[in-house]
Amino acid sequence: MFPLLEPEEAKRRAAEVGVRKELAGVNAFRSLLNNARTAGAIGNLLSTLLFEGSLDPRMRELVILRTGWRTASEYEFCQHVGVARRLEISDEDILGVRDPESCKSYSELDRAVIRLTDELLAGTEISPPTWSTLTRALDTAQLIELLAVTANWRFFALYLKAAGVPLDPGVPGWPEGRAPTSKL
Repeated sequence: MFPLLEPEEAKRRAAEVGVRKELAGVNAFRSLLNNARTAGAIGNLLSTLLFEGSLDPRMRELVILRTGWRTASEYEFCQHVGVARRLEISDEDILGVRDPESCKSYSELDRAVIRLTDELLAGTEISPPTWSTLTRALDTAQLIELLAVTANWRFFALYLKAAGVPLDPGVPGWPEGRAPTSKL
């Protein structure tokens, strides 16, 4: 829907607004950088959450993967399958977000993180049992970051689908050829 900037133009615009080089080269930012000012603001938040956060990266990726799956955002889900694998998260945990109740490797905290994601995708409230589990395991700063991660990647799922951003070269499609059968 929006054009992808040529890689060199994306890098130039990214440098002007402070978007990290490694982000400027992905299709999501090659699209977003058509509005450099907005891309700069989004890039700042994304960089903080991806590279400077206090939240466990595995937890962050479970949120992103679940969001990508539930929203049927192929770009978000498939891009982050690769990120999760680079973080050495097991395929059982990665693909478990498709059916978390059946994933035997998930802890009580993992399930609470996925419930939080589902609850916030469905509305704006977190159930008391979910919140209770999370507050026992995470400090206030981590809880704030968890909410920011959830909101940020919900935004990205919306943007990537609405803007028609294609998968990056070398990023395979849905694992096992299995796409979600229903959307939010």
